[in-house]
Amino acid sequence: MAKNFDEILTSMLEQLEYNPDQNIDVLVKDECEKMGVSEEGKALLSETNEYIDGFAEKMVALQTAKEAGKSRKQWMLEEMDRILKGRDEQEKAEIVSAISDAGENVNNETLTNEED
Repeated sequence: MAKNFDEILTSMLEQLEYNPDQNIDVLVKDECEKMGVSEEGKALLSETNEYIDGFAEKMVALQTAKEAGKSRKQWMLEEMDRILKGRDEQEKAEIVSAISDAGENVNNETLTNEED
């Protein structure tokens, strides 16, 4: 039974409204099985959920740090220290370079979008 996105989302929201304590991961898994989502689709969905969860966790950590009087910069430096702890110099350089490249790419994309 083919459903469009609105129907699927509405169905899931109704189920959550009816039972707000249910596990969202189980709900999504059940809906994927009902819709016949491919294994690749399920893997992409799982990966996306991990990114969203990670983002949410970092937002909570940043908010907690701000409530404790830390600036965003202080929090980021502490996160970098945590990430780099125990790594050799080569790994540290690669991580810092990747972060720098990502920041530069975001800046370039922003400038390109502003020019359009």
